[in-house]
Amino acid sequence: MAFLIKSALLLSLLPFVATFLISLFATLASKRGFVNLSKFLTALAIAVGYAIGHKIATGSLEFIPKSVENWLPILALVASMLGLFENLPKIVSPVRLFLRLILGLIAIAVLLMPLAFLSAPAKLGWVIALGILLATLWTGLDELSEKRTDAVLPLSLSLIAAVNSAALFISHSAKLSQLSGVLASVVGAIFIFCLWQKGWSMAKGASGVFVSLLFGINVISMFYANLPLLSAIFLWLAPLSGWIRISPFNQKLHLWLQVALQIAVSLLLAFIGVGIAVFTHGLPSGGYY
Repeated sequence: MAFLIKSALLLSLLPFVATFLISLFATLASKRGFVNLSKFLTALAIAVGYAIGHKIATGSLEFIPKSVENWLPILALVASMLGLFENLPKIVSPVRLFLRLILGLIAIAVLLMPLAFLSAPAKLGWVIALGILLATLWTGLDELSEKRTDAVLPLSLSLIAAVNSAALFISHSAKLSQLSGVLASVVGAIFIFCLWQKGWSMAKGASGVFVSLLFGINVISMFYANLPLLSAIFLWLAPLSGWIRISPFNQKLHLWLQVALQIAVSLLLAFIGVGIAVFTHGLPSGGYY
């Protein structure tokens, strides 16, 4: 616990500030009528904020990565660039899904490439399965962010990333735990920004950057550390819990109950992922990298 608190304090400030400042430029672009540019800048804010935290946590930010986790800032940047393309008015939903799938397949292939204990057919199977899942989660969160433009969504995403950090720590990866903590800080900045700028959305780019980073961090932990697959699945599904607010049943509830239910379900799914990690490995006692 002391490690997590110390890491959060050391890693969170600069990424938080950088994300918030770039989001200010997104606001200026929006006020001048450049809506698509403002959405891209929101996505870029998360990518840049994460890259700064990644540099602090790992000590490196490589153009040609020499270790698998150093592909994550590049993945975030590419996801933000794809968000810029997705904002073009003539890009229809099937094309968006196809592009996300291509990015997902390439990203998983790159992350699994160094693995020596998996055969080529096994790698291909994992690449296809995880690439499809990444594209699906990206699409689900993007659609949700268009429908729910309040600050509740980035709040729940920040909490999920923080809980994810604990699951990674339990699964013997202190470094990846720190990187998930950076992601929590960055999305926390978006939450504060959304409290200030009412109706701000994470759609068309920003949601994709978040999903790509959360997914990539957990894929690395699954294959290079000890995060159980079932833990990862629950942690990946947790961001989609916001769809519960769209249900007819939830619409009948008071607003504060809707918000409480969304956050509660998000945390429940995330903590199930942590619980599976604890059940598999026990509480942290050593064996970290």
